[in-house]
Amino acid sequence: MMHVSRSEDYALILVQSLTKAYKKRLIPLSEIAKKHNLSLLFLRNIAASLKRVGFITAIEGRKGGYKLLKDPKSIQLGNIIEASSKKTFLSCCQKTKDGKCQAKTCPHGFSLRRLQNQFLEQIYHIKLSEITKNA
Repeated sequence: MMHVSRSEDYALILVQSLTKAYKKRLIPLSEIAKKHNLSLLFLRNIAASLKRVGFITAIEGRKGGYKLLKDPKSIQLGNIIEASSKKTFLSCCQKTKDGKCQAKTCPHGFSLRRLQNQFLEQIYHIKLSEITKNA
């Protein structure tokens, strides 16, 4: 079963919030954290990651906040998940003591990796604007 990590979830909530306000206003992280009952500190870390890779920017000050740098129609969901993810979605069935996949002895590792690649290919075709329509 696929599992969305906390950091991926926060990243998606953050960019969805910024997508709804695209070209309208800056959004303070505190507003997003309060509305969605999220940890502000953790949300700041996620925002810093997305800022480093160029998806969002921040403007300091009393009237400051965050905004998307690109049109939501040009940002792919896969890029957001990739920027906020620390792991792969599907992993090998067995791992060595040091956490490496035992690809040579794993009977279905190839299939899992192929499924993961297909999944990643699909989410790279979904635009931010599409997931925000129904949110």
